[in-house]
Amino acid sequence: MGNKNTVEHSHTVPVAYLANFGIEGNKGRDSMLYFYNVQENKCDSSKVGKFPVIKRFYDIEELGEQKKIIEKFFGNKIEGELATLLRVLLDTIIIDPQHRDCSSLQIEKEQLSAQFALLITRTEAFRNYYKDIYQQIKDGFPYADIPQYSKTDFQRIHTSEILDFGMSNFYANLFSDWHWIFIINHTELPFITSDNPVIKIDHSKKTNEPISAVSPEVTYFVPLSPTVAVEIFHKDILKNDLAFFDIYQIKNIASYNKEIIKNCSRLLFSNKSFEALKCARDRINDKT
Repeated sequence: MGNKNTVEHSHTVPVAYLANFGIEGNKGRDSMLYFYNVQENKCDSSKVGKFPVIKRFYDIEELGEQKKIIEKFFGNKIEGELATLLRVLLDTIIIDPQHRDCSSLQIEKEQLSAQFALLITRTEAFRNYYKDIYQQIKDGFPYADIPQYSKTDFQRIHTSEILDFGMSNFYANLFSDWHWIFIINHTELPFITSDNPVIKIDHSKKTNEPISAVSPEVTYFVPLSPTVAVEIFHKDILKNDLAFFDIYQIKNIASYNKEIIKNCSRLLFSNKSFEALKCARDRINDKT
């Protein structure tokens, strides 16, 4: 992130996470990856350090010289810990199912629960969550005396939430308490990720009805690399913690990628070109 006192653009998803999706593997900030801008319908590739950034996203102007406090917190402390945790985790997970042992992953699970919670709350999607609630109130009570909120107001609400850690603690405790399945991708189609990398998947099949964040019909999905992801299940659904599930069919990976695309704000990321991903998806459609 450079000098935290002068940096203008903020990463809403840490480089330490995105680097694992590098075209030639994790090379830190020099990792190259493919991106697709869903709003501009644009595909290209670039260094991971350039994505996804928004100008002065975390700045708190009222704090004057300390306005970069959130930027410093993420860059100086959180992202370094995340890089280490992900490196240890991905080095520990054995792709070959015949030589696997997950007994050492419990410590990583506890620490990653907090990191995944921050991956939710620091994003543009989370800020848009507040905008959506506000708009629903405005639509539901069109004649009420509701104040006009601006972009700055939503930034203030969001940064206050980050500093308060209320929602982060909620998700961290949930992830730590629920059970995890590490999903190993043995197909040619990689897991992709986005600028909203930790997503909630609703398995209830209900339409236009909100579902509780703690419902047994909900799982949380986090792609960690092109070949490894984690899905977090309610304990009523999954009885054993830290299990592994191997996937050998492209259609199953495509299903997870579809959920990532559905929850994307602006940018999708992959270690393979999106033209190649489209060809793989088309082959699935030809067979169904």
